[in-house]
Amino acid sequence: MQLECLEGRIHGSRYYTVKPQFGWDLANDWGGVDAWQQMTEWCVETFGPSAEMGVWEPGARWYANNAKFWFRREADRTLFVLRWQ
Repeated sequence: MQLECLEGRIHGSRYYTVKPQFGWDLANDWGGVDAWQQMTEWCVETFGPSAEMGVWEPGARWYANNAKFWFRREADRTLFVLRWQ
């Protein structure tokens, strides 16, 4: 799986993003549904829960939104990439 690393802003703060590029293998993972869930669970275990209201709540350490994972700290994004690369 490829991981596209970019940057974006939420509520004026810089976030480091990762957009997983899933293949559409509908026979095994329905286009990454299982992988996305595993990534989300890993983020909760590693960084703690995300904001209850998602990106509408400013200042969270990480979010999952718009087919990307958003990390406030660049080191968190690096850890994510190392885990899922």
